[in-house]
Parts: sequence; structure tokens; C-alpha cells
Amino acid sequence: MKIDCRDLACPRPVIEAKKALENLKQNENLEILLNSQASKENVIRFLKSLNLDFNIKEIEDESIISIVKNFNLEQNQEQNLLEYNVLFLKSDKVGEGDLGKNLMLGFLKTLKELPNKPKKILCVNDSVLINTNSSHMAFEAMKELENLGVEIYSCGACLDFFGKTNELKIGKIGNAYEILNELFGKAKIISL
Repeated sequence: MKIDCRDLACPRPVIEAKKALENLKQNENLEILLNSQASKENVIRFLKSLNLDFNIKEIEDESIISIVKNFNLEQNQEQNLLEYNVLFLKSDKVGEGDLGKNLMLGFLKTLKELPNKPKKILCVNDSVLINTNSSHMAFEAMKELENLGVEIYSCGACLDFFGKTNELKIGKIGNAYEILNELFGKAKIISL
């Protein structure tokens, strides 16, 4: 089976890959055609989250990801459902104005000192700007959290909206599928 996910907006490539895997019979092959770096990274991360083996072939500006189905998708998904904390950021500040920016900085700095840090930080709306602007007040605190092993994801559609996709300096590009999967999974969600 071959699916063409070229030029599809986030999170369609991940959703189409998931549907194709669900419909694939045992030992059948799936090829996913992609022409966006963000989509490629998102699909790869999705496949890795399921502990799947795959190959990637690059042809000019396009990628072909190949998978042979020798697994049970539902079983793989259930194995990855462990409880952990996730911080969901909807803004680059907590509240309004300068006080809100100072609060965000204070929370992120304090977070790195806690013994029970989140496993992931999911950034949407203008919180993605923290991860693209090294002069942002909270940039260094976020970078320190990444260096401590916290996975940081910035919404790809939000980065596109602000024209900052190529300026991401912290973390990885995420997508709506991943974000919603976290919000509705077993993770404990904390939102600021």
C-alpha cells in the first residue's frame, strides 16, 4: 500500500499513516510519501512511539518511509501508555503584560528544580515563540529544561502561523495528533 501525504497540512500525514497502518494486513508493506521536513519528523516520531521498524529513502525534496506490518497496532499503543506529567502552555506568559512574562519565567525556572519534572512540555499559540527567540525572557529557562531531558514540542501550525517554522531553536515540531493524544491519554496534564 502506498499513501501520498505530500502537501498535507499538519497533522494529516500522521493521521493518514495511522489509518493506513490500521487497514494494513499482517506482513503487508506501507510506503508513505512526504515532501515536508516537519511532516517527515512527525511521522517518524509517531512510528517510533509505536516501536516500529522502518526505512527512509530520500529522493530530492521528498521522502519515502517504508514499513512492513509485523505488529499489532493496538498492542503497541497500549504498551506506551504510562503515566507521567505533561505541561501544556497556551501562551508565552501567565496572565497579562510584564507580570505575566515574569511569572512564566519564574515558573519555568522553578520547574527545573522540582523532583517531579514533566516528561514533556507542549507549546501552542504564542508559547511557541519562547522556543524560537533566544532573546525571549523565558528562552534560557526552557533551554535548561530541554537539557535536563524534558521533551519540548511546539505546534507546527502555530509556528507556521507566526512564520517561525525555520527558527525553532528548542525542542521539536509537534502536531495536533500528538498534542491531543497526550491530552486524552494517561498523562497528567498541567496547564498554565
